[in-house]
Amino acid sequence: MQFNIVFAGVIQNASKHLPKILKNIEDLSRLSSESAYIFVENDSTDSTKSDLQIWGSKKKNFKLISLDGLNQLPARTVRLEILRNTYIEIIKQSEILSKFNYLIVMDMDEIGAYPFDLDISANALRYLDENSTRAGVFANQIGIYYDMWALRSKKLCPFDIWQEVLDYSHKHKVSDQTAFSETFEKRILSLDRNSDPFEVDSAFGGFGIYKMGFITNNQNPYLGSKIKLITNDVGQPVILRTQICEHAHFNLGIKNQSGTLHIFPKLINAVIPKSTFNPSFFRSLLF
Repeated sequence: MQFNIVFAGVIQNASKHLPKILKNIEDLSRLSSESAYIFVENDSTDSTKSDLQIWGSKKKNFKLISLDGLNQLPARTVRLEILRNTYIEIIKQSEILSKFNYLIVMDMDEIGAYPFDLDISANALRYLDENSTRAGVFANQIGIYYDMWALRSKKLCPFDIWQEVLDYSHKHKVSDQTAFSETFEKRILSLDRNSDPFEVDSAFGGFGIYKMGFITNNQNPYLGSKIKLITNDVGQPVILRTQICEHAHFNLGIKNQSGTLHIFPKLINAVIPKSTFNPSFFRSLLF
């Protein structure tokens, strides 16, 4: 099995995790006949930039883009939208990188530092390669599946989970905890690592492998915000701007190409022993 793989990620102040993250990338690169690396960084105050530059100086296809000043934007998902769309545009505009077979996108924090099983990673690539319509696979976690925000599945999580909490809180005038308990908490799940891959409309989970053709033909950029219209206590419309998970819109663009996306349960990238979701998190999304 010979593939060319582009590794991409966004990063900030992750120097303490970088040795393990970069070892993971080095290990995963062994599955590829040729690898490329695109990292988009902003406003780091530790040694992240210099550490990456030193590592990348030994690589054939390496790019480090710094977007300093981006932290002036208050909404995190809007920053992520810009960072992620940067590496996508670099790939699309590169005659070399756009012809690679696969794109691996990974979180470059403590999630990215979890050691990968190379045999299982190779199996995930084979799974994609077996069917031309399979466009991407995503990681799982031991314990609690933690990336509910990116998940879209008619059975497991059909909507933006935090918008569901917000809507319930506003409609029923209840506490954040009650709204969370009646919505999000009922959807919290654990995925058996020994189960078969299954199709979803969107996911991420800190690690995704995409077929490059579905990336270069994707008409949907990453999108990290939307306008939300609600009514106040006297029935007047109120316009809000809210953060949304940037992966969902991007993944919809792959579905629009008739590509299928799958969680690959054996592909583990973290251990999450218990739920750590903050019931009031939805309030921080408004800006």
